Amino acid sequence: MITDAAYRELQETLGAENVSREPAVLDGYTWQPFTDILGLPDSWCRYRPAAVVLPGSTEEVQEVVRICGRHGLQFKAMSTGWGAWNAMGGENTVQIDLKRMNRILEIDEKNMYAVVEPCAVCSQLQAEAMKKGLNCHIIGAGCGSSPLASATSLCGYGWSGLTTSYSARNVLGVEWVLPDGEVLRIGTPGQDAGWFNGDGPGPSLRGAMRGFMGACGGLGVFTRCAVKLFPWPGPEEPQVEGLLNDVTAEVPDTHAMFLIAFPDLQRWADAAYSVADAEIGYMMCKNAIGALVATMMPRGLKELTRFAVFKDILKTLRYQFQFLVCARTPREFAYQKAVLREIVEECEGICLDVSKLPGLHDAFWWGFVRAAMPPLIFRMGGTFGTSYGALEGFDHPAYQSQEGARLKSQYTETGRLMDDLADNSWGGIYEGSTGFGHQEELYVYDPRDSAQLEAAEDYLAGTLVDTAAKKLGPGLGFAGGAIVAEIFGPLIGDYHEWLRKIKGAFDPDNVSDPAFYVSPDPEKLIAEEMANRPGMAQSLLSVMGEEDTP
Repeated sequence: MITDAAYRELQETLGAENVSREPAVLDGYTWQPFTDILGLPDSWCRYRPAAVVLPGSTEEVQEVVRICGRHGLQFKAMSTGWGAWNAMGGENTVQIDLKRMNRILEIDEKNMYAVVEPCAVCSQLQAEAMKKGLNCHIIGAGCGSSPLASATSLCGYGWSGLTTSYSARNVLGVEWVLPDGEVLRIGTPGQDAGWFNGDGPGPSLRGAMRGFMGACGGLGVFTRCAVKLFPWPGPEEPQVEGLLNDVTAEVPDTHAMFLIAFPDLQRWADAAYSVADAEIGYMMCKNAIGALVATMMPRGLKELTRFAVFKDILKTLRYQFQFLVCARTPREFAYQKAVLREIVEECEGICLDVSKLPGLHDAFWWGFVRAAMPPLIFRMGGTFGTSYGALEGFDHPAYQSQEGARLKSQYTETGRLMDDLADNSWGGIYEGSTGFGHQEELYVYDPRDSAQLEAAEDYLAGTLVDTAAKKLGPGLGFAGGAIVAEIFGPLIGDYHEWLRKIKGAFDPDNVSDPAFYVSPDPEKLIAEEMANRPGMAQSLLSVMGEEDTP
């Protein structure tokens, strides 16, 4: 509940048209996708915002934060609002919607970076960057996501990660409104020296700012940041018409898409390492065959999985990559294709040149370059979640994908989850020759089916138990809320206690909603989790009770 006095101050600061506590408006922010990670099956979060505000500048964000502090309110910032991570962690929390701050402030062509506000989305940035022969990293959530949010506050891998890296590694200079309303500029912006560096001069704060997963709104508000841009060996203004599967595009003669499959997981991983070492390709990403069929023709997958023979045929293609070559010259194009074929032959794989299929090639080429395909994954008739996803040398993610398929098959084979052939892992290698990457295991379910809702929660709990018991590295499990830090912290150097010290130093009054970061009161948090989702909490805590941890 927000007091009239606090509400008036917000109106006076932002203008009455940019502040609301109307129930219908608040409900619009209370409904979010992916609430299954909170044990909430129907997409409704537990708490309504006390009010919603739309600041238009860094200075207005500062004032909102200060008003919240004065009146005993918490705040939670959001940009594009893609998921439960925007949800309120409790009562008396103001939702700071940053949609009015949607500008690209600068594109530095020479030093290859862009400075963006929170709601400048990836498609917007990509279109402007391509005009300068550059491209940005777009996470798997798609081109409507915020590059600032994934770089500063969450994480994310995209199809072009082979050449455009990983969002958490692409952040440079940052403008950060702290929980007390002061502005901190990290890196060279703090010295008025431009935005090209996020670490200097002086000690870096990027680890405290975001670490692996980001604070998810629990440590202030990020109002500007610089993100790396990368060379784009393609058209400055791609000629594309149509939507999703109906796309037609002018694909350069020096670009081609391939579907490559291998006989087993080890040779699949070996091929990934060889591609990284050879430094070829623009995109290499595993979209499992079940996911591909479900994306392109969801009813077809439902029919095919009814028959064992068709399932077996599809499963022969489960160890595969989609691979995109984008070259500047015909000579480079021929070289990259020749190296690719040599790698595939050495690893006993098969290589299908999709560029020989004109209609499909157009949709694949633009779908992956633009990251325009994510909306299609909802067409199977439900929703999905993700699991595992630790970042390690690529043999480890390969093993995680195998674990995910093994665990999930118990649910798909009995009809408790939608049948995606169990092996539905997604991801790839980052930054070419690093050999560093991840695989996350997706699971698909119908939220209208109570049995599948229950199975989805059971499966997710099982992945976290498996991760803890086998010390696989929590990966994307950290996105499950503050409780996950308490579960995995003792296994990784008391990570949760270090997070709590950072939270205490930057936000001693706990003004910035920590629901997806770390709780200042872990005993209260565990009690709430036991009350709200007892099945998952009990299974996780029982595993941790058996561990020999400090």
